[in-house]
Amino acid sequence: MKKFKLFITMSFLTLFALSCDIEGVTDSVDITISNNILKQEALINVLDIVNPENIEGSNKLKVELIGADASKFVTNSGENISNLKVIDGNIALAVNPNHASSEPLKVLLKISGDDYLTTTLPLILFPEDTLVTKSINIVNKLNTVEGIDFIENNETLTNNTLATDYSITTPAAKASTKTEVTIESGTVFQDANGNVITGGTLKSEVAHFSLDTPESIASFPGGLTPLSVIDENGEENEDISFITAGFTSIDMFIDGKEVKNFSKPISVGIEIPSDYINPETGNTIKIGDQIPIWSYDEDGQWGYHKIGTVSMNTSGKLNITFTTTHLSWYNLDYHYWGVCNYGRSITVSAPKVPALSDNFYDLSFELVYAINNQVISRNSIQVSKTRDNTAGFVNAPNQSLKIKVYYGNYSDRVLLYTSEAFDGCSSSTITLDGAAITSAIPPKPQIKNINIQYTAKCGNKILRPFLYIYRLETYTYYGRQYSYWRWVGYTWSGRGYIYRARIGEPQKYRVYFGGSAYDYDYTFNSDNIVIDDFQVPGDLCSRLF
Repeated sequence: MKKFKLFITMSFLTLFALSCDIEGVTDSVDITISNNILKQEALINVLDIVNPENIEGSNKLKVELIGADASKFVTNSGENISNLKVIDGNIALAVNPNHASSEPLKVLLKISGDDYLTTTLPLILFPEDTLVTKSINIVNKLNTVEGIDFIENNETLTNNTLATDYSITTPAAKASTKTEVTIESGTVFQDANGNVITGGTLKSEVAHFSLDTPESIASFPGGLTPLSVIDENGEENEDISFITAGFTSIDMFIDGKEVKNFSKPISVGIEIPSDYINPETGNTIKIGDQIPIWSYDEDGQWGYHKIGTVSMNTSGKLNITFTTTHLSWYNLDYHYWGVCNYGRSITVSAPKVPALSDNFYDLSFELVYAINNQVISRNSIQVSKTRDNTAGFVNAPNQSLKIKVYYGNYSDRVLLYTSEAFDGCSSSTITLDGAAITSAIPPKPQIKNINIQYTAKCGNKILRPFLYIYRLETYTYYGRQYSYWRWVGYTWSGRGYIYRARIGEPQKYRVYFGGSAYDYDYTFNSDNIVIDDFQVPGDLCSRLF
């Protein structure tokens, strides 16, 4: 119990910080200690699946908000959004109460770090949202997940250019397909402003993303339903969904200076799996089929590049080869414009199952294209003994879709259920048969949701802090165990709730506030914790009042 009381004390310290340092939440906002002034929040989990320890700390990754609504957000401690940090892969931000809107707020999170490919995540908060949670995979160039290959190579330049033609090809070590980049001799290298770059060594970095694993596709920057794209007519369009046939990231540097443009077109070839289903025809892809090519700009927006035609390369693989004069991510994508309302949603419903042997089961589920099972988005849901639960997806594509339900994580997960195909616009609720799904799940450790009640006082004043709680979670990926910090609960108005704690086992918990992390260990022996009269230390009370 002592450690849990220390945890409550720490929450008061965060309230004190909020009341004293509230840059970005100004203009007639009253700060009270009995409630949370931030009414719309977002928790983002950035995950390096095979190297989670590499992003521990507060200086491994950087995050930037892009978009017209970026200035309407603050950190979870009320500071200006320029102070937003990624701590242990977690990002916590909120809407400034002064900028609460009756319209959706849209921003793009741009996430970068040494040894990582820069990626983006679109975030939309609708007026009715109080908490939005999202996750994104980030690619470690030094150790990629299965399905992604990365290669780096240095080439000597003569008089600031190549003396002979130069090619670099990904190795097909973790992916079944490749990307090849070819540059003609005599090509002049330029920066983003068209200025010639001089130097003696060209460093090339190429990452190829195959369709082999869900983790590879989940690394698609901006997601398969981006906030907007620039279409073939040069117009911005917000209502689009992608079905990818493969994508690549290409970066080059000359003695540390970034190359963005070329005096001559370079050639890029992206291989396509021979069993890929062309969503336009419903048949296996073949020579002569056409796929639009898209490029990615610095502000995280996909733009139409040109049409590519499928051919056979010298290795006997289907591929699309195209030319470009600038560097970017490149993506082979069929695309579809929506015809139903923006913000359309699909709800997955899991009715209670009174016959369950346990109180609940935690499951994950995917929204996939029916034609090829390509993952669009992921979420999680509980099948409970006592309550109905729902979860879902916003901005579902206007396509034939399916829901796939799993137990477990990553390579150890088990497919429990696949829904019938349904239309992304006309269908609104998919109801799971919880009893049938959970009957195939193996026995699990004793896991319960924890309810917390407490009364904390400074003399005759009652304090009711608010904060989110994280727990150190483990998972298995291709036979190895990894750990990361995951959001699992909250405290609010004298009550708290922690999801799926292991009863009788010590677990590590953490909260983040103002760019710092605070840890404690706790073993729950009951699913109900009550502290009737916790007196806050006098020195802290004197600071608060």
